[in-house]
Amino acid sequence: MRRVALIALLAVLAACTGNSSTNTAPSSSTPASNEVAYSTKIIGSLPSVVDLVERSPEDNWLYVVSRNGTVERWSRDGSRIDSVLDISTMTSGEGERGLLGLVFRHSQNGNDAFINYTNSNGDTVISQFTVKSDGTFDTTQSITGKQILSIEQPYANHNGGGLAIGPDNFLYIGTGDGGSANDPERRALDTSSLLGKILRIDPKNADDVNELGYNVPPDNPFISTKGARSEIWSTGVRNPWRFTFDTFGNIWIADVGQNAWEEVSVATGSRTQGGGKGVSFGWSAYEGTHRFNTDVSSSNSVKPIYEYPHENGACSISGGALGSNVSTLGRAGWYFFGDFCTGTVTAILTNGTTTVASETVATKLGNISAVRATSTALYVLSFDGAVRQLTVTKQN
Repeated sequence: MRRVALIALLAVLAACTGNSSTNTAPSSSTPASNEVAYSTKIIGSLPSVVDLVERSPEDNWLYVVSRNGTVERWSRDGSRIDSVLDISTMTSGEGERGLLGLVFRHSQNGNDAFINYTNSNGDTVISQFTVKSDGTFDTTQSITGKQILSIEQPYANHNGGGLAIGPDNFLYIGTGDGGSANDPERRALDTSSLLGKILRIDPKNADDVNELGYNVPPDNPFISTKGARSEIWSTGVRNPWRFTFDTFGNIWIADVGQNAWEEVSVATGSRTQGGGKGVSFGWSAYEGTHRFNTDVSSSNSVKPIYEYPHENGACSISGGALGSNVSTLGRAGWYFFGDFCTGTVTAILTNGTTTVASETVATKLGNISAVRATSTALYVLSFDGAVRQLTVTKQN
């Protein structure tokens, strides 16, 4: 695999405990290398914040997502502009449920927004909205948009939540293994199930309300496999809360572990197709690189490029981002992620096959729900509501 410029991951609103802590003043740290210094500053707050998304570098605003069911627009300095979506009456932001992810897609018809949420029954719903020229969502047909995909969830946890637009302009969806613990029905490696997968679909126009909301791209890997769901792109993930593509199309996934290991996995793509085609990431035959359920196999699975154990309070990885602003400050190619329980942000550098360096970026940031990037900045989101901008300064 060629060297990748970092990005992506997953986190989960893990079923772990611990008190959130918020730094109301800017904080800073200098890694052992002394090459750079990191600082964080709270720019705003939104209860149960789980996502921060940029539609276009040309916008003067960002979209900030609360698990409770709302999407707000903020100016880039953190000032609140307005609310563009409120589905709080249609979802329950409890445990690992709620409004979990947002992404935008540019098309010939303009811009569409896609959300990933759990409905009143606890099932996953992917919905689509037309984005108006002023940046607000068109909710005239329904406050929850046009439903394009629904997935029954057998348990309350491991609902995934991540969405990304690949270099092919298709929609990629991260689904958890269905929940409970230990993948009890072995869904993650079962190609007849949409759970425990990365899916790839081509949504139709949001105004096409009377037909199935998407097409399946003809080059999806399981489209001709008997008994398999054609929407599947990759298998063997446990709970891909956040994942992303780098500039080369490689997919970066931070997959939340069971009870011993957290992992970052990377699969090769291209500038015209997202990474991970037909790939198994190993769960639940493996937790990280370690054998787990011995009654299932995944001998050719992609092994993590980085893993860390549940030690010193660590419990759940929250990924993950690379910001373009880092490229001139000595950290090009570094991947940033958090841990939900320790409140620690870590950066790793890989050579495409293994991790060659790692460093602690920040500590005591509460229950980190995600690390996100825009065209100009990196952000750390904490479940207590704090949205922090992460700044990297090159030392003399």
